[in-house]
Amino acid sequence: MIAGPGFWDIEIQRAGWSRVLAPGFADFPEILGRRSVWGRNCYVRGNDRLVIEWSDQVTICAALLNGRHSPVDTAEDLSAAIGSRD
Repeated sequence: MIAGPGFWDIEIQRAGWSRVLAPGFADFPEILGRRSVWGRNCYVRGNDRLVIEWSDQVTICAALLNGRHSPVDTAEDLSAAIGSRD
């Protein structure tokens, strides 16, 4: 899906997520062993974890909600992952 790293910031914050600027493997075990990507942002909301990865400056290639892949083929997919209460 095409959307740069800052594009979804407002929607993510409105859904109650807080960005973790220095995520560690203990807090985000799902990023351990993941392939290298152009960018990766990690967020928390209560006990939930959200990881969004970019393959380049404008393409989201993966979203993981509590370690499980969520579809990101469309804006609606990502919106559903952001709003989901796992």
